[in-house]
Amino acid sequence: MATTTLPVVLPPGANLPWHNYGVDFGANAWQPGGGLAAGTRRAELRPMLEELAGKGATVVRWFLLCDGRAGLVLDAKRRVLGLDNRVLADVDAALGLLAEVGLRAMFVLKDFNWFKRPQVANGVRLFGKCYVVKKADRRREWLDRALTPLLLHLAGAAEVHSIDVFNEPEWAVLGLGNYDPGASILDTEMRAYLGELVGRVRMATAHPVTVGLASPRGLALVRTLGLDFYQWHWYDSVEANTPLATPVADYLVDRPALLGEFPTKGASRTPAAIRQAAVTAGYAAAWPWSALATDDHSDRLACLDATGGGPPSA
Repeated sequence: MATTTLPVVLPPGANLPWHNYGVDFGANAWQPGGGLAAGTRRAELRPMLEELAGKGATVVRWFLLCDGRAGLVLDAKRRVLGLDNRVLADVDAALGLLAEVGLRAMFVLKDFNWFKRPQVANGVRLFGKCYVVKKADRRREWLDRALTPLLLHLAGAAEVHSIDVFNEPEWAVLGLGNYDPGASILDTEMRAYLGELVGRVRMATAHPVTVGLASPRGLALVRTLGLDFYQWHWYDSVEANTPLATPVADYLVDRPALLGEFPTKGASRTPAAIRQAAVTAGYAAAWPWSALATDDHSDRLACLDATGGGPPSA
């Protein structure tokens, strides 16, 4: 499996990471007309992207299919038939907006919520796609009919900095982050699946590829995949096992490392202190969480300030 020939530059960036979780790209019962290309969403998103660019960001980390609640066409047996007819228009709207404001995207293909037990809310099935990975025929259908066409569409886009194939896969691994056999897979299965995802990116595009690990404890899942750069995240919850101050070199990685998420709210230290710790530890860049999410780790203004005009090494 080939990796990108030239070293990957990891510039200043931030986690967008969505306008609305799971529905920026594609249609569902909530939005039959699709996501970003429909209505006012593009205009609503532009000011935040302009602010991030004005603060020095050049890349935003942006989630594509999330837990699969929009964008996929399924049959009565929940087999993946393909992408719906709105996804690619929404992708093009995102690429156009990025070009206008002078940003690029690290697109995250999917999120660990893909594996949660299914729920239905107002006619939309949330989570509940563990079976797509566990069953070989269902997995091939997803890879062939939906993922590969999406990657081919992104292949020539200059607005794409890189592809993150899976956000925090550890939380979907039995015994590592999830102890529910019905909503998780074995570490060996996850490693093989991540390899398939990376392989599809390699076949379809020349974009650099990574995996957004929850912490360095997940490195065993990705060391053999030939990633172009490593990426993991830091929150207080992982500090005991993987301290932020640990030098990147101690993890014995053969590629640059990105601190792909760090909190801008509710942490034991300030965003500025986290960034300084990343400088000292040898990360190539550190991207704050987040500009638009509304969770307990996100502060919009603090995220803008933490984006800050340069990578940690600057």
